[in-house]
Amino acid sequence: MSDSNRIENIIDFTLERNLDAIAMKFKDEVYTYGDLELLSRHMSTWFTAMELKGEPVAFMLPNGFEILITYLACFKSGAVAMPLNRRYAAPELERTLINSEARCLIIELEKLHLLNEIDLSKTSVKKIYLNGVMPREGYSNFYTLLGPAGQYIEREIDVDDPAVILYTSGSTGEPKGVVHSYASVDGILDSTSRALDDINENDRVLVMDPLVHISGFLETFSALYKGATVILDEGFKLDRCIPALVNERPTLLTTHIDVYVKILDSGLTNKDTFGSLRGIYTGGDSLPSAFQQSFYDHCGLVIQLGYGMTEAIWLTINRGLDTEGKGSIGTVLPGVEIRLVSKDGNDVEDGEVGEIWVKGQMVTPGYWKNEEETEKVLEDGWFKTGDLAFRDSGGTIYYSGRIKDIIIRNTSNITPAEVEQALYKNPDVKEAAVIGVEDAEEGHVPVAFVVKKDGSTLKEGDLKEFTATQIAEYKVPAKIYFIEEMPLTSSGKINHKKLYDLLPKD
Repeated sequence: MSDSNRIENIIDFTLERNLDAIAMKFKDEVYTYGDLELLSRHMSTWFTAMELKGEPVAFMLPNGFEILITYLACFKSGAVAMPLNRRYAAPELERTLINSEARCLIIELEKLHLLNEIDLSKTSVKKIYLNGVMPREGYSNFYTLLGPAGQYIEREIDVDDPAVILYTSGSTGEPKGVVHSYASVDGILDSTSRALDDINENDRVLVMDPLVHISGFLETFSALYKGATVILDEGFKLDRCIPALVNERPTLLTTHIDVYVKILDSGLTNKDTFGSLRGIYTGGDSLPSAFQQSFYDHCGLVIQLGYGMTEAIWLTINRGLDTEGKGSIGTVLPGVEIRLVSKDGNDVEDGEVGEIWVKGQMVTPGYWKNEEETEKVLEDGWFKTGDLAFRDSGGTIYYSGRIKDIIIRNTSNITPAEVEQALYKNPDVKEAAVIGVEDAEEGHVPVAFVVKKDGSTLKEGDLKEFTATQIAEYKVPAKIYFIEEMPLTSSGKINHKKLYDLLPKD
C-alpha cells in the first residue's frame, strides 16, 4: 500500500473494509464500519461549513461513540482534533483553550460547570456544543452534528497537515500541545500495530484507557486502522473488566500496569479468564520483575512492555520477562531509529548511559504555536526524549531515568529507576516510587514512597536493609514512607510530582 493510501485509511475507514463488519462495541451498542463512516461524514460537513480546516476542534468527552465520531469528522474535514483531559480543573481548561485558540468546543454535560468557572472572553471559543439529551440555553446540541449540514466533500490530503493536538503539562506547568500530522499519526498506528504483533481484522481489542489520551487513542485507532473490532469501555472498573475478558473474548489488551496489578490482586481470575488473549501489553519505562513473574505464573502470559511518549510512540518492545529487574525496555521496533547521546552530543558506547534520541515517522513535528519548545527538542529530525538509557551488545535497551530526575548524592549519580527496581524485589512491596530531595549535608538524597502488599508488616529499617543487598549503599533511600496508594497522572502513571506534596512539612 502506498503512503498516500495508508494515510487515506485514517480518514476513510471504508477503504478496503466490509461496511457491515463490527468496528466498535460499547455497552449494548454496536457500530459497524459503515456506521462510523456515515456519521463522521455528516459531522464533517458541519466542521467544513464552519471553515475549521487547519484549526483545532476542542472536545471534552468520555469514551463512547461520540468521541470516536468527533475524531473521524475532524480527520475528514481537515479540522484538527484536540481532545481535552477530563480531569482538568477550570484554570487548566482555560489555559489550554487560550493557548490553542480553538473556536469550537464540544463538552459533556457533566463538565459543563467548568465553563461557569472560567472567563470564556479570554479564549477564542465562539461555538459550544453540549453533549447532553436535554437542550440548554446558549449551547448547541451535539446530536445535531450527526445529521448532515450539506453535501460531503472529499478533502485533499496533505501528509504534513496537523491531524491531532494532544496537550501535556510542560516543565513549567504551562500547557504544551503535542502536534501529530497525518504522516506521524500513520507512523504511530503502524508502529503500534507492529508492537502488538501485527493487528489484523480478526482481532478484538479491549480498550479501557481514555480516548482523550495518547494511550486510548493509539489502542483504538490502530485497531480500526487494521480493520479489527474495538471493545470499548468507559474506563477500568474491576466488575466490568473481568466479565469483558470472559464474555467478549478479546485477543489483545494493552493498558497501564496498575490495572494489571488490580486484576491480579482481585483473586477473581484464573488462567481461563485470559484464555482468548494472544497478547497483553503495557507502556512505560519499567515493569517490576517480581510482578511480571507473578502474572506469568498466574495465567501464562508475558506482559510485553512498550516504550514511548506522547511525542513519539511506540519505539521499543520487550517481549520477554525481565527477571533480573534491569529495567529493559527491549529492542527497537522496525521503522524507528534510536541514538544514545552524551552531554557533548556524541553517541555513547555500548554499556554507557546517554540520552535517548529518536527518529521515525511517528515523531511529532513539534508543539502547537510554540516554536521555542519545538526547537529545544528537535534537531535534524531527531527528537530528544530527555530519557536516559544504555544499550548492551545485543541491542537491548535499558531505561536509566530522566535527565532532570538524576539524584546527585555527594557527587555520585543515582537514577530513581534503579532504586525503584531494587525496592520491587522485596516480596512485600506492591508499588514503589523514588524522588530526589535536597539535603544540607549530601546535596540530594533518594526518598522512597512504598505501598505494601495486603497483610504485610514490613518496616522501614527492614526494607532499607534489604535494599542494601540489591544496590550500592549510597543508593539506598535516606527515608522510606509507607502510603496507602500511589498518586497517579491522568494517563495512569505514578505522579512523581505529587509525591513531593506528601513529604512532611518541617
